Amino acid sequence: MSRPSQPQDSQLQPTSTHGQEGDTQTPPVAHCTFDEHIMSLIPTYKPLSKDGLRDFLFSFGATEDTLDAYLASYNRIAEDSMQRGGFRVIGVKPQPGDPNVYTVRVPDSPYCLRMWAGGMDYWGQFCLDFFDVERKVPVNLPLGHALFPGMSSMPPGIGAGHPLPAHLAHANMQPPTSYPLCSWERNMGMQSIPDGEEKWAIPEGMPVMLRRDGHPDFMFQMPRRQAPVVLAQPQMGYPSY
Repeated sequence: MSRPSQPQDSQLQPTSTHGQEGDTQTPPVAHCTFDEHIMSLIPTYKPLSKDGLRDFLFSFGATEDTLDAYLASYNRIAEDSMQRGGFRVIGVKPQPGDPNVYTVRVPDSPYCLRMWAGGMDYWGQFCLDFFDVERKVPVNLPLGHALFPGMSSMPPGIGAGHPLPAHLAHANMQPPTSYPLCSWERNMGMQSIPDGEEKWAIPEGMPVMLRRDGHPDFMFQMPRRQAPVVLAQPQMGYPSY
């Protein structure tokens, strides 16, 4: 999700009346059309404060004299985007009770691996995180845990993760090194990740290996979406007429 960029040209007043800023009983106020729209999609979204929105518009060249014109332009950009299909919001974690969640229980562990669409269908991926089943909260990557690309169903010597057996390989050839799958946050260089916010995006159907200190490796597979077309499947033998 990203904000509409660079407004060119209403007043800096709330566009939503869902409560007042700082009111813990009601959602905060949206001061622009974009934030109001995203608040309707994501209940936990926190809109920009008045000062935050002012700083954002100033970063695009607004001044005190042109602030209202820039805000009006920014709101028009958001409205135009919504009319063309809206915004694709990615990576938002599921709300409690969301039925569109897949899980894989990790053996001998309080955790499960949780998978959901997260707006990543366009790229053929699912979001994934760790979830504490006992406390019922998402958690960051637990200490001593790592995710790796898993072995596929291909035979030895074919495909990534399947080096040839030693007696068939040429002299001293080393199999390719496998690296851990990094979360979005670690890939962005975040040194401190807020509790429960870490997430991964992994291609659908991909085998994944969970490696834990003191436990055997655990293999699982990402879910698959139903294909948009019916695919003919090969059958054993010749067709009869």
